[in-house]
Amino acid sequence: MISASILQYLRSCPGPHFRELVRELSIPVGTAQYWITKLLRTGEIYVVDLAQRPRYFPKGLDRGIATAIYVVREARLRPSVVRQLGTYVTKEALCKAVGYPCVQKDLVDVFMELLRQQRSGQGSDTA
Repeated sequence: MISASILQYLRSCPGPHFRELVRELSIPVGTAQYWITKLLRTGEIYVVDLAQRPRYFPKGLDRGIATAIYVVREARLRPSVVRQLGTYVTKEALCKAVGYPCVQKDLVDVFMELLRQQRSGQGSDTA
């Protein structure tokens, strides 16, 4: 069943955006829209949307960790949003998010370095 496949995928690799989910599971867009809508209505999944791209998470995943996953995955695709997204996440949540295959430690490290660079550049008086 497609809903079970979606849930299984989200539990193992939470935080895909819609097109990523469709691509990874090789399901038609309309079918994915139907099942995601149904899973959202039943509360089996929820959405985090911080930077114009909703990402999907399974029920039971702590929102702080979901936010950290969202931030790292989104920053990987669009480094320009690091400063905006950095305000939503804590180091503790980032550390807990590392266990998922879609949020490897190197991605967290890249995010932390981008955030550090932006913060140090923001406080600098030299151009």
